[in-house]
Amino acid sequence: MQLIEIEQLGTRLLRVLWRVLQSRYPAVDCAELGRRCQLTEQWWQHYSANPLADALILLQELRRSEAPEIALELGDLAQLSDLGLLGYAMLTSPSCEQATMISCHAFSEVSFLVQVQLETGPEQSRVFFHLTDNALPIQALLMELCSVAAWRYIQAILPEGRAAVPDRLELSISAPAHHSRYREMLGCDVIFDAPRNVIMLPTAWLKRRIPSGNEQAAADCARQVQRLLGESYRSASIVQRVKRLLMSRPHDTAFQLDNTAQLLNMSPRSLRRHLENAGVNFRRLCLEVRMELAKEYLTSTGLSLKEIAFQLGYTHPNNFNRAFSDYYAVSPRRMRQNSGREEPVAPANQAGAPRR
Repeated sequence: MQLIEIEQLGTRLLRVLWRVLQSRYPAVDCAELGRRCQLTEQWWQHYSANPLADALILLQELRRSEAPEIALELGDLAQLSDLGLLGYAMLTSPSCEQATMISCHAFSEVSFLVQVQLETGPEQSRVFFHLTDNALPIQALLMELCSVAAWRYIQAILPEGRAAVPDRLELSISAPAHHSRYREMLGCDVIFDAPRNVIMLPTAWLKRRIPSGNEQAAADCARQVQRLLGESYRSASIVQRVKRLLMSRPHDTAFQLDNTAQLLNMSPRSLRRHLENAGVNFRRLCLEVRMELAKEYLTSTGLSLKEIAFQLGYTHPNNFNRAFSDYYAVSPRRMRQNSGREEPVAPANQAGAPRR
């Protein structure tokens, strides 16, 4: 399993495509479209083993015929919940830079079509999209879909939200007939026939903390998080309220009693007493949350041990390694190897967490 759940992403893309066609393109016969693309007639309900490939086939056919702007329209509807565990990791990152690095790593890890790379500069940063040879036949489709969707994901972690506008977008494709739609959706200058595919944004934005406090949004992002939370996001018990807060706002709580109590509008002494009455120790509860999330990241993602440690609020990776080994009686590296994954090697400019 990957940080981006590709099957989940593909099936959601098919469902969203069907809804867009129903609402904006009622003249399109979806069953006939499926036959034309050599897919099942009810492609939005009966998925193949590769729903993402099916979605790209449908989009390419629609761009050639009834709906030339369809890839832009689907990119415009992108949400963090599309991304599974990645969406959760982004929402709970300590900064927008860390969240963006995580998303770049994850997309590059699973994609055989597009490699994504973040480069940060003193004033301006760049998110590059490098197309693989497999992507060349559908490069216009991919860049329309990816460029708008990527910016929607970045907007979701910025305080300004949809009001945030990139400095510039450069695309290697030629300008399509609907090129004005890019500016309508992104609000910035778009350069076509450029030597590269890149979104440019102010570096200062990446240094910001991510707006926090939406526990439901974090839970919605991944089945793993929903399983770990169980029914806690609907429970009013103090134990479940604390667990929900630790998982949805790890860098606000810093896994500290004082911080957590303040966020719950109570004194540290009162919180400690409530937890003791429920038979729970705050420090132990923090450890359980951290270790449950650590196991998911190790076995389900390609994040490095250093990135996981930073994601979970550990200042030094060695502290994380010791805590994990004591809790599970196996090292993080060994657990990752047992799950069939290898420790990734990050690019030099992305090798770990941002310095603080």
